[in-house]
Amino acid sequence: MISNSTRLGTTLARTLVLVASVVTLLVGCAESGGSGETATQITAAKDVGASAAVVPDPALAAGADVMGEVEPIPCVGTEAMQVVCGFKNPEDLAVIPGGHHLLVSEMGAFMSDAPNTMSLLNLATNKREMIAFDWLPSNDRWGDPKCQAPNAARFSPHGIDLMTREDGRVQVLVVNHGDEQVEFFELTKPVETWRLTWRGCAKPGGDPFINDVAGLQDGGFVATHMWDKGTPFDEVVTRLSAGEKIGWVWEWQPNLGFTKLPNSVAMMPNGIAVSADNTKIFVNIYMANKTIKLDRKSGKVEGEFAVRSPDNVVVDDKGFLWVASHLNDPIEGRCAEDAPGPCLLPFQVVRADPETMAAAVVMQHDGEPMGYATVALPHNGRLYLGSAHGDRIASVTLN
Repeated sequence: MISNSTRLGTTLARTLVLVASVVTLLVGCAESGGSGETATQITAAKDVGASAAVVPDPALAAGADVMGEVEPIPCVGTEAMQVVCGFKNPEDLAVIPGGHHLLVSEMGAFMSDAPNTMSLLNLATNKREMIAFDWLPSNDRWGDPKCQAPNAARFSPHGIDLMTREDGRVQVLVVNHGDEQVEFFELTKPVETWRLTWRGCAKPGGDPFINDVAGLQDGGFVATHMWDKGTPFDEVVTRLSAGEKIGWVWEWQPNLGFTKLPNSVAMMPNGIAVSADNTKIFVNIYMANKTIKLDRKSGKVEGEFAVRSPDNVVVDDKGFLWVASHLNDPIEGRCAEDAPGPCLLPFQVVRADPETMAAAVVMQHDGEPMGYATVALPHNGRLYLGSAHGDRIASVTLN
């Protein structure tokens, strides 16, 4: 994948910010600087536009070699940032009922469909825990009754969503790249340990390549389609660099199946979330550097804010949006997929008002002990950060 991007030429790659952004996501991530220093800022909210332009690290701009031997980064936090290690690419997070654990989606290497798993972060012990799976189909089905049960050995999770259904049962939706479909699980705790029981699935037609999913109170869900999965990487880069909108948002309903939402066609939709009343849909458009608000009834785009390379979006208990935003320059260096420890790409977290879509940067970080945050989840006075590339979950205190 690296060679595919470099064929475009250094000049074109540096000129087209859109190309740079997609290469970032597809080929992995870059070491964030030659100095080894760490900079974490948990600040009073400031205008999001003020941090949209990021100056590359001087070492990277000078062509520093970041592809050589990499010393393992110890699992040691800082005064500002705690870390819990033992995960493999904890790309997405959700709070489990009771608030004592986080559900963790451990993603395979992007575009590899490599199998991986789900796990737990115990917030009392700050340790990773396993979660039990029950894959046996039963008559108690959710989702599309025609959808085929997945191959558990190929299970490759990506975006997740947790919600309480109308009957009080806890539903977990998981994007599964192993079968490229959305899996329905029921989350229970029959004795001492949490368990995910497979309840069904729904698979879009065509050539889906799903990123994230958000459940709806009426039994349906919305999900982001990045681009047709079978499209060669060179073609994806070319079309996106030309400004072509090749992704969209799906809505799935039990009685209607999949419908492409009006005005959702965009340049690589990524994270997705819904308002508490399910009337608004928030979508991160990674390649267009923005987050949009769609009215579910009219289909109209009611607002947006600029944010660089937005990954996942979380709606908190008060309705505010939390967006993990990537600030890396993917041209001058990259992390190897098999590199130990975390990838130290710089990132920021943006908080936005869902009514006005006014946004502000509440956190920026560059360096150890963790980088390349793909999700920012506020919970009990802390902000938990997962990553699609690395071995740890980080957290910081919220002011």
